[in-house]
Amino acid sequence: MIQEIVGEDCLDIQIIRELAEKHTHAELEHCIDQQIAEGKNDCWCCETAEETVNTLSKASYLKQMVETGKAQNIPEAMRLLAKSMRSIQQK
Repeated sequence: MIQEIVGEDCLDIQIIRELAEKHTHAELEHCIDQQIAEGKNDCWCCETAEETVNTLSKASYLKQMVETGKAQNIPEAMRLLAKSMRSIQQK
């Protein structure tokens, strides 16, 4: 079942966390590919395709960090992602 969110909730960190906890990295990557190719996917959708891909990409990155051992859990991966994003924005 696809979860659909409209508006500012699309970028809610809780949604990203839930997606990362619910799906594997491979499943999230498949959903990103589906969204780009078909304009829809099996995981989750938002108001725009751009917001959908953005949110799925963040969740995929978090899950990959946990699956590869770079983070012990999703909350730690979220902290590392936020730190990385802040570092990039400051440049």
